[in-house]
Amino acid sequence: MNDLAARFAEVEKRVRALVEENHGLRDRVRELEGDLDRASASAREAEDLRARKEQVRDRLKRLLRVLETVEIKEKEKEGDLQGTERQS
Repeated sequence: MNDLAARFAEVEKRVRALVEENHGLRDRVRELEGDLDRASASAREAEDLRARKEQVRDRLKRLLRVLETVEIKEKEKEGDLQGTERQS
């Protein structure tokens, strides 16, 4: 009977240890889920910034093309005016 009581006490001890470990693991899972949520939010923010950066880059490229066109037209006008002045 003493042997049975000792075995039962050992089983109770192991069960308590497993319960404590389980609680610890649950807490760790919650921490990791929080980390994952924060990382996901950061990833979304990074993707939003990348998309905005790409939009700004595209707008700047279009603006540069427009400015180059304006510059070419201005030079053509200057050339036409100088040609007209020479003819006068």
